[in-house]
Amino acid sequence: MISALLDIIEEAAPMPPGRQKDLRRDVLELWRELTSEKSTRQADYIGEPARLAAYLRYFLPWNVVKIVPLLAGMDLGLKAGDGVLDIGSGPLTVPIALWIARPDLRGIELRIDCVDRVRRVMEIGATILESLALRTGKPFAWKIGVRKDSFSIVADDNEHERYALVTAANVFNESFWKLKGSLAERAELLASSLGAYTGPQGRIFIVEPGDPRSGAMMAALREAVILRGGRPLAPCPHSSACPMAGAFLSSAFRKDEDGEYVAAAQRINGVVTARGRSKAPWCHFVIDPGAAPDRLSVFSESAGLPKDRLVASWLLLQPEPPAGSAAPAHSDRTIRIVSDAFRLPDGGSGRYACTATGYTLARDSLADLPSGSLAVLASPLPSASGERDPKSSAVVVRAHSDSIVPVPVAYKPPRADRQRGPAGSPTAKRGALPDRHGPRDAGARRDPKALSERSPYARTKKPWGPYRPKRSS
Repeated sequence: MISALLDIIEEAAPMPPGRQKDLRRDVLELWRELTSEKSTRQADYIGEPARLAAYLRYFLPWNVVKIVPLLAGMDLGLKAGDGVLDIGSGPLTVPIALWIARPDLRGIELRIDCVDRVRRVMEIGATILESLALRTGKPFAWKIGVRKDSFSIVADDNEHERYALVTAANVFNESFWKLKGSLAERAELLASSLGAYTGPQGRIFIVEPGDPRSGAMMAALREAVILRGGRPLAPCPHSSACPMAGAFLSSAFRKDEDGEYVAAAQRINGVVTARGRSKAPWCHFVIDPGAAPDRLSVFSESAGLPKDRLVASWLLLQPEPPAGSAAPAHSDRTIRIVSDAFRLPDGGSGRYACTATGYTLARDSLADLPSGSLAVLASPLPSASGERDPKSSAVVVRAHSDSIVPVPVAYKPPRADRQRGPAGSPTAKRGALPDRHGPRDAGARRDPKALSERSPYARTKKPWGPYRPKRSS
């Protein structure tokens, strides 16, 4: 269906023949603008023809590829007659992903209200969604409404229509940081604004880029919802402090001016967090890009933006859970796998994970589960006083299951084995890495573009020499 989506985009928003030769350049320029020039970009940038064409052909399908796996197994609590509000809808990215991911919802009558600053892009998105539904050969039961408007993070006193589901994809990672105040204060404003549109027992689904700043924002929003009486439904397996909150300092560890912890009513339960890390870990998940059609991958590579992995930070929240609702079943035995697999000093593999105990190192069969997996153990989780990882202070959880197929992890030699050295040295005998920069010459200057040509992110990095190993974060 994603392959069909690419064909429908060409039909719904055809490009003039003279502009097709510039498409790859427009995609790359828009990518740079979205990632590097946020302060100077106009809020309605997507309304410009060149940017709109680039967004529809690159960013829309890749965002759909990223969101579909998240929605596929998610309990959204939707039933016939419910309303959905999609904030910052753009070309209806979330409704399109929902249609592809959930065949069980296609025949249910849903009213989806889409809000964005640019009406034309929403109308194109509605045409794409209806054409996609037409390919299935079944009646289109959803009622799509588009409204030109902007969502304000600062809640007002007006009464708003309530929805069973409020969604937003890649919307708040910019506007959130323009507010004044601490992370907790900004998150409280955002939680209040989103809650004003969510009906009783309604839910909020938010997905943002998996960068550190978005991770800190999501951790702050999650805690604000909990302190307001709500709860996280996914991916969090508990309602205590987030063990991978990035730059956000949870109320569980926050003290006032007198050095005392804040009042119990204003904080949540503490958990084990990472120690000994130069950069605090943030919650983000790796998504397999293999669902993307080959032609999308080939086009992205030709534009200079190959996709070998996708990452996202996301939350499913319930601002007003049912009265007297109990904690999720098996919360004391549930573990959410978060990171990629990595090799441990003892030769085994591990993955960082989240549990009610806190920051966790998953070992044995658990390390063979992909990022995002949710596992329920046969016995309760170990306590904070159990075995700990000496590097990160994470609680070690070991579990074995014959139903999980082991996944090999590529061997990465210790740093001592990877040092470059002169011929005949011990490091050379162990198989030293070749010098990418050629022989060292004191009189020659290295080309500063050697590193920048490999990745747009590396333009500002210093090309480290062969005898000066780059420090790792």
